[in-house]
Amino acid sequence: MIYANYAATTPALSPGVTRELRSYLGETHLNAARNFEGLEAGAIALRARKALARLFGAESPLQVVFTSGATAGLNLVIQGLVRPGDHVLATMVEHNAVARPLEALRKTGIITVDWLPCDAEGFLDPQQVRQGIKKNTRLLILSHASNVLGTLLPVAECFSIAREQGVFTLLDAAQTAGVIPLTRELGADGIVFTGHKGLGALAGIGGLVLGEEVSQAMRPWIAGGTGSASASLDMPLFLPDKFEPGTQNTMGILSLAVSVEELLDIGVETIREQEKALTSRFISGLEALSNVRLYGPKEPDHRTAPVSLGIQGSDPGEVAGSLFEKHRIVTRSGLHCAPLAHKTAGTYPEGTVRFSFGRGSTEAEVDSTLEALATYGGGPTSGFRVPV
Repeated sequence: MIYANYAATTPALSPGVTRELRSYLGETHLNAARNFEGLEAGAIALRARKALARLFGAESPLQVVFTSGATAGLNLVIQGLVRPGDHVLATMVEHNAVARPLEALRKTGIITVDWLPCDAEGFLDPQQVRQGIKKNTRLLILSHASNVLGTLLPVAECFSIAREQGVFTLLDAAQTAGVIPLTRELGADGIVFTGHKGLGALAGIGGLVLGEEVSQAMRPWIAGGTGSASASLDMPLFLPDKFEPGTQNTMGILSLAVSVEELLDIGVETIREQEKALTSRFISGLEALSNVRLYGPKEPDHRTAPVSLGIQGSDPGEVAGSLFEKHRIVTRSGLHCAPLAHKTAGTYPEGTVRFSFGRGSTEAEVDSTLEALATYGGGPTSGFRVPV
């Protein structure tokens, strides 16, 4: 089987992650900070916070807040930060994890929202941010990279403009955490991540890294027990407890701790170069296929791994199904939970077939995928070689 769906999830845990998870299951399974034995769970959480703080360039591990994933992290910031009458800016390539909570708040009259236009390849002109900011603009949310088009957005420039005007900034790094270096220089007040994509951890774990100013401005979205300040009926005001009520997903947190430590040893820059090479090989090979249309940028420096294609005269879902049934190639078709991005690219409502190679992919798999695509795309169907 050829797995070309890394944009959705990393297909397998590393041996190191699996080994530590098995050890944990065989020894203890207790809540952090609820009893003496549970101190181990608290140590696991701190271990993960330290690794993630290094990865994201955070000043303190306590800035790392765990959630069930990027969707929960985005909602935590949106619901906790905006107030009635606020205005929010986001882009026309956002995932529904951003679009739906904003639209729900807009429909109930709580906030107003403007969607910053991008060109057909998904590029955003930072001046759109400058022109879009109003007196009541509270928050700018940007996807670091489109999960449909792969396009990298100019987040540093956009966030600099927003912060000059006193607007909070939130980065959706679901597609880039663990794949592209993320540092404080990007200027985000908050960075949201998920564990099961580039970070190589279990599904159902993720979180966010919060700056001091935005964390103080946010209200807790969910309230409950934290194992700290228990005499008060109010949520604690300090991080990370302010945003972490209830029992934590210690298995998921452990998987993050180990996987991020491994990632730091490898180096995110190394992973980025590997991914760029595979994606460039794939895009170069597509040039020989006359019936295939690429959506999004061709230049590897301007994009990430997701490559969306249209096959002339073919339904994306049927192509994806056929690729799996005949060639055992795993892709993803449709709208990818990002209808705004597809409207931007002109692929709405049919969507596209999306290919995304990652850490475990090989050049041979890329070439085999291109050879399979040639049966739909008007190119040679055997002996396929990437043009040089």
